[in-house]
Amino acid sequence: MNGFLRETWPTRAVARSTRAMIATPHAQATAAGADVLRRGGNAVDAAIAANAVLTVVYPASCGIGGDAFWIVHDRRTGRTTSYNGSGRTPRAASLDRLPNGVLPQRGALSVTVPGAVRSWEDVARAHGTRGLDELLAPAEFFAREGVAVTDVVANYARLNEPLLRDDAEATRIFLQHGLPHAGDVLRNPDLAETLAAIRREGADAFYTGAIAEQIIATLRRGGSAMTLDDLASHRTEATTPLRIAWNGGELLAHPPNSQGALLLLGAGMLEGDRSADETLWHHLAVEAMKRATALRDATFRDPAFGPVPIEAALTPDALRTARASIDPERATPHEALPDRGGTIWLGVVDEDGNAVSLIESLYMNFGSCVVAGGTGIVLQNRGAYFSTRPGDPNVYEGGKRPMHTLSPPMFLRDGAPEIVFGTMGGDGQPQIQLQFLHQLIDRGLDVQRALDFPRWVYGRHTLTERPDLQPGEMVLVESRMPDEIVASLRRRRHAVEVLGPYENAMGHAHAIVVDRARGTLAGGSDPRADSLALGL
Repeated sequence: MNGFLRETWPTRAVARSTRAMIATPHAQATAAGADVLRRGGNAVDAAIAANAVLTVVYPASCGIGGDAFWIVHDRRTGRTTSYNGSGRTPRAASLDRLPNGVLPQRGALSVTVPGAVRSWEDVARAHGTRGLDELLAPAEFFAREGVAVTDVVANYARLNEPLLRDDAEATRIFLQHGLPHAGDVLRNPDLAETLAAIRREGADAFYTGAIAEQIIATLRRGGSAMTLDDLASHRTEATTPLRIAWNGGELLAHPPNSQGALLLLGAGMLEGDRSADETLWHHLAVEAMKRATALRDATFRDPAFGPVPIEAALTPDALRTARASIDPERATPHEALPDRGGTIWLGVVDEDGNAVSLIESLYMNFGSCVVAGGTGIVLQNRGAYFSTRPGDPNVYEGGKRPMHTLSPPMFLRDGAPEIVFGTMGGDGQPQIQLQFLHQLIDRGLDVQRALDFPRWVYGRHTLTERPDLQPGEMVLVESRMPDEIVASLRRRRHAVEVLGPYENAMGHAHAIVVDRARGTLAGGSDPRADSLALGL
């Protein structure tokens, strides 16, 4: 290991266990999932309980008005399945119905059908042991009785206050007593009633009936073409994860419309560079992710609307060709698209060896900033990720799922989970995942130090509080990044901007590492959030 990667104390202890483990970005969500595991529930049960709590305690980042993507390893069958819980645009939507051809980033026109709640029920039926009545009880309790606002949530509210004030329901819930500060109590009794209905009647309570009618009425007032049938017809899709051979095992990612393959592209390109000097590796990684992102932007779409030729790009020959295009001494230009993600990732491994990598989101902080009247549901703005350029594979069309930043990965060895990991972070997710694996596997750091290690992200200036930063060619780095790496990036003509020591723009990553030889698990949680990894 290079001299400047000297040993440092981790920000917190590695969580260690012999039975099961869960990691989430909020301690109360972790506790809810751990309680399910303690009472005999499995990894899917615990993931649903934790995700439901996160929709209450992290309302800017996720919610029952959002989408979810899963990778689930079922120990009974030995199979690993990806589940697509993303929703579509209204069937009647079209480019020519957009005002002046412009797709608003917020508001009713940016809302796609929320897929998370249906995915909870569908995945639970396939792999779980408990019902939604039990699993959603903690979330209902917190919504009704209130939760203490954390610094992270208070900052999100401050950044989005003008948008929240534009919606009367959002103002009533989140700004009723002014801008919330850390330590204030936040209650959402309307959401508690919605969760209670889902507990009683299942996902149909969300997608049909009174709740659905409120969602549609709210969206219609904002000009959306969404109908009750658009909601009622939504289902979760079971798919097969993409995978490449890596580190003696298999690295898995969710297939399109997820961007998960970008991690596989980056890791595959750099397979022969894993022992490279650190200053060189970080340059190569930025360049690899540029190429992966360019392929995504040129080809990724809802596969129901045309083929996505990703398998061909993941062959060993294609990956070697992509790697050969990288100049080891000079950055190449690539115009990164603006990105503003707000998301949660959580992971669970239970004592039977089942594992879940789950990511759920409203997309931008507080999503569309539209709350369905009387329901407490913040609706996502996933539609904002569509293109409005005719002929673009991700062009806005009726009944279509957008290309999705949500990317849950997993690493298997001998067909069983060894690393369950992930992060929030919009376009930055595969970049952060790649850096984490590099520190954990290539550099041999323990799971917590690998998560603590300073990060960079390429092209995500809009996730910072720096309005002066220009879009496009920018590598953002945390100020703790070793000087040698920063200097090397600049020498190779990367545009580098140094931010604070622990930046929200660098994601909220978590991980669980399974040591089958010793029969233990090690968990890490991100100091950039209110995170907790907890084992039984």
